[in-house]
Amino acid sequence: MTTHYFEKIKKRIARLEWLVERESIDTEYDEDADIGNIGGNIVFKDGSVIHFKEIFIGEKTQYRFHYMDERNNLIFRWDNAPHHKELKTFPHHVHLPDGVKENKPVKLVDVLDKIEDIVIERLG
Repeated sequence: MTTHYFEKIKKRIARLEWLVERESIDTEYDEDADIGNIGGNIVFKDGSVIHFKEIFIGEKTQYRFHYMDERNNLIFRWDNAPHHKELKTFPHHVHLPDGVKENKPVKLVDVLDKIEDIVIERLG
């Protein structure tokens, strides 16, 4: 599963090539043990950047997707760190400029879809 998902991410990033200024992505995985991680940074042509990390251990996933504008102001950060126990979707949540909100689990490919729309709009 891990290598298939990593390939899906790489293909999704390749489709964003026309919006990407630079990227740095690292992957590690052990298919036999069904563990792996992918992390890195993507800087977009509008100056925004995403810092991301996904860790897979069997069916469990830990993630952090931190997206900022060109001035390093938070646009959003999705993660499933075990805090904000008051949220119905605990541990899944999203940080926005106006606070923390409930959110369903997300994957990097979903986040990249959202970022693509934002960057296209910002570039006009």
